[in-house]
This record gives sequence, C-alpha cells and structure tokens, in this order.
Amino acid sequence: MEKIINIRINPGRKIFKRTRQCLAYADDVVILGRTEGYINRTLEEMAEITQQIGLQMNDTKIKYMVNRQGGHKVKEIELMGKRYGKVESFKYVGAVMTSLNKIETEIQGKIAVGKKCYYALGPIIRRGSISQSIKICLYKTIIRPTMTCGAET
Repeated sequence: MEKIINIRINPGRKIFKRTRQCLAYADDVVILGRTEGYINRTLEEMAEITQQIGLQMNDTKIKYMVNRQGGHKVKEIELMGKRYGKVESFKYVGAVMTSLNKIETEIQGKIAVGKKCYYALGPIIRRGSISQSIKICLYKTIIRPTMTCGAET
C-alpha cells in the first residue's frame, strides 16, 4: 500500500510546496491537505486505489482533524458524501498530533510513560542488594528509551 501511495499520490520528493500529502505506515494512513477539496480528492483516490488492489477502507475508522491555528472553529466536513467523526488529537507512529499543534500533550505523555516505567522498576531500584551500576544500566536501557521513543517525530 505504501508503494502505491508514494507512486500515485505522493510522486517526487519535495513536500513543502505540495497541496496534499499522504503518510503511510503499515495500515495507518494520514491524509494532509491545504483545503477540504484536496483532502476529499485524495480520499476518493485512496478509495479507488484500494478497490483496484482488492482492499477495502473501513469507514468506521476514518476520522478527520482540522489544524486550527489561532483556535478558529471549522464547520463539519463531509468527505466522499459521508460524514465522519472529528477528533482533536490522534496518535500516529507513537506521537500525539493535536489540532492546536500543542507539543505539551506529547511531552506530558512521555513523562507519564517514564513515571510508569520508573515506578514499575521501583522495588528493584530501591533494593539495597543491587549495585548502583546495575541501577544505572536499568535506567539507560529501560526508562530513558521508553521516555524518548518517538521523540524525533
């Protein structure tokens, strides 16, 4: 599916001047567009492509999010003659995207995951019979990677 999207919908390499873009990872696809029309056309193309290769899009899983810089309200969007659910945020490849582009949500999530990991290892870390070097190794190999996973996105 990724190859088909890259060939038919995302031709070429430069993305900063495009009016639309598709991000695909496994069976998760994100369609970005500068206008409702571009998104609608891309979604229609996606439906056509999936039918040609014998796949079917799951209408119950299709959602949309509008990037609202400045917090402006946006009317309800109808795509391909159907109304889909609107979301204020979604998780894509481990990163949380919000309609107001707030990175704080992502940072708070990473901190929460790190705390869970730390408290799960708490009995081991507090144990006096385990050396400090092993505790540091646990931090470097379990806690820190858990918190920073996906941070580059």
